[in-house]
Amino acid sequence: MGSTQHNLTDSSCVSTTPPPYSHIDITTFMHIFPTIYGILCSVGVIANGLVIYAVVACKKKMVSDIYVLNLAIADMLFLLVMPFNIHQLVRDRQWVFGNFMCKAVVVVDVSNQFTTVGIVTVLCIDRYIAIVHPTSEKRTIQWTIIINILVWLGSFLLTVPVMMYAKVVRPQHLDVCMMYLDGPEDMYWYTLYQSILGFIIPLIIISTFYSLTLYHVFSSIRRVKRKQSVWAKRATKMVLMVIALFLICWSPYHVIQVVNLSNNTPTIAFVYAYNISICLSYSHSCINPLMLLLFAQNYRERLCRRNKSKLDNNKKKTTLMPEYQYQARLKNVKYM
Repeated sequence: MGSTQHNLTDSSCVSTTPPPYSHIDITTFMHIFPTIYGILCSVGVIANGLVIYAVVACKKKMVSDIYVLNLAIADMLFLLVMPFNIHQLVRDRQWVFGNFMCKAVVVVDVSNQFTTVGIVTVLCIDRYIAIVHPTSEKRTIQWTIIINILVWLGSFLLTVPVMMYAKVVRPQHLDVCMMYLDGPEDMYWYTLYQSILGFIIPLIIISTFYSLTLYHVFSSIRRVKRKQSVWAKRATKMVLMVIALFLICWSPYHVIQVVNLSNNTPTIAFVYAYNISICLSYSHSCINPLMLLLFAQNYRERLCRRNKSKLDNNKKKTTLMPEYQYQARLKNVKYM
């Protein structure tokens, strides 16, 4: 949300009343963020890369893997454009990459939110179907791929207003990439548009389906076999972790966005909280894959098994005769 959301507080610049905080304090405070964003970007790219590798390398994929893969891809795309936002912060908001790249970066930036919340929402619905209606024939890999494609398409369509308003402007002889919202009315409807579609409605859907899922699990736990209950607990725990992380990272940002609509003279505490909430929303793309790698047992096992199998294959190859080595090599080429 960097190029767009950093500039929503610029509404204070329109007011003739000077802001009640020191410019030096804010400048010093803002110079901390490029370093934080750089760390989040580096760690996030590595973590999402490992998650993508763990899913792609697995021959037998589960439905939840498709959702996790798409979530990691969305976060990876966002992290790959983060250096543009970091560069703008380092240059005191000066944009040097032109108008096309400004639109492209802001679109990827904002669409990440819609894609992420969309995937988390359908993942929660999928968990409900898997536990409450386990015999459903629609819950297949093919249908899951189609659903994720629709989520990507929907998130792209939701960024159409961003394409219209994102541009390079020149306030005080300085090129800045931002969402140029002309007046308080545009800012008002855009903030509500983003918060309602990108947070409030998905939150209602997530809360409803997860409550129904938990109700079913607790009411039928005695009638379920032990192996099935362990599987259900593990899968439900993973989805709960993804949902909880999403709420922790995004709730402060959307609350402050709405509060900002009626805040004409922000205090220094509000500006600090505002920028920290943006940083927290950015951190979601980094923390989410780390949580999966640390606490989701199946992804850790896949990475460990993959490395172990490579070592075992190397040991086997050294003991094979030349003709068998040639045949094994042919098999590896065939099934890669």
